Amino acid sequence: MKRATIGDVAAVAGVSVATVSRVLNGGAVKEATAAKVWAAVDRLDYSPNALTKSIFAGRSSTIGVVIDDLTSPFYLGLMRGIDEVADANDSLVMFASTFRHAGSGDAQIRTMNEQRVRGLIVTTVETTDDRTRRMATGGTPCVVVARSVQDPPPRLHSVALDNLAAGRLMAEHLIACGRRSVGVITSGGRPSQHGRTEGLRQGLAEAGLELPPDAVTSVEGNEQVSDAVRSLLEHRASVDAIVCLTGRRTVAVHSALMSRGLAIPDDIGFLTMDDFAWGPALGVTVIGQPSHRMGQMAAELIVENPGEAVQLTFEPELIARTSCGEAG
Repeated sequence: MKRATIGDVAAVAGVSVATVSRVLNGGAVKEATAAKVWAAVDRLDYSPNALTKSIFAGRSSTIGVVIDDLTSPFYLGLMRGIDEVADANDSLVMFASTFRHAGSGDAQIRTMNEQRVRGLIVTTVETTDDRTRRMATGGTPCVVVARSVQDPPPRLHSVALDNLAAGRLMAEHLIACGRRSVGVITSGGRPSQHGRTEGLRQGLAEAGLELPPDAVTSVEGNEQVSDAVRSLLEHRASVDAIVCLTGRRTVAVHSALMSRGLAIPDDIGFLTMDDFAWGPALGVTVIGQPSHRMGQMAAELIVENPGEAVQLTFEPELIARTSCGEAG
C-alpha cells in the first residue's frame, strides 16, 4: 500500500500543503482547519518524513552513538542510559559499532555527520578525535565517553571514570584480603588501562608492595588470555591474585584460571572491572563504574547543548563478593 504524503493529507483535508505543514509543526491556524487536517492525518495514517523535516531544520532529532566494542558489560548500561534520555526528549538513537576495526570509527563518525545527527556520543580511540572536534566546532554537540579530551573546543564534552581511583581501590581491597603479589591482565593501550594500572601500582606501593613490569601483561583478544595467564603464573610463582583491568576479558581470564585447576579464592584471588550478569553467581568481586548514569549524562549533554566544554568524572564502586578471599 502506497505511503501517504503531505500532499495526500492536503487533498483530503481540502487545504494547501503549507497549511498542513503549519498544523503539523504547531503553527497558528483556525481551529476548524486544524481539525480537518488532523482528521485527514488519522484517516490516511500519515507519518511526517523525518528526513525531509531534518533537511528543512538543518539537523535531525537523532542522537548518534559510535561504540568500539559491544562485548563489554560496560556498554549495556551505557546504551540503556542514553536511550532513556533520548526517548524522554523525543529523539531516536542511531547505534553503530566499530568492532575495534582500525579506521572504522572515523568512517562511522563521518556517516553520523552526513546524517545531520542532533549530537554524537563516541567511545572511540584518539584517532577519531580530529573528526569529532570538527563536528563540535561546526555546532554539533559531541561527547567522548570513557576518557577525557585534551584542550576540547566548545561543545566537545567528556564523561569518564576516575581510573586512577579505580586502580587504587583495587589495591586497597586486595591488601585488605591479604593478597601480596598481583598479576595484571590489561587490554590494549587505552588511557583507561594506563590509569587503572598506575592507580594499582600506587596503591600497592603505599603498602610497601611492588607491581613490577613483568607482572603486567597486555592482550589484544580473548584468544591470547590463556597464554597470558599461564605466563604470569609460571614466571611469577608468588602471584596470589589476578586482576583484570577490562570487563570484556573477565570471562576469558576466569576460564583460564579454572582450566588450570585453580580454586578461586583458595588458590588465587580474582578481581575484575565492570559487573556482569553472572558475577553474583560466580562470586566475582568487581570494581563497578556507573555506566547507566554515565550514559544518561552523555545524552543530557547532547540535549542541553552547553556552549562550553564539560568534563565529568565519576567515582568507581567496589562490589565485594568472595573471589578475593573476603572474610565473612
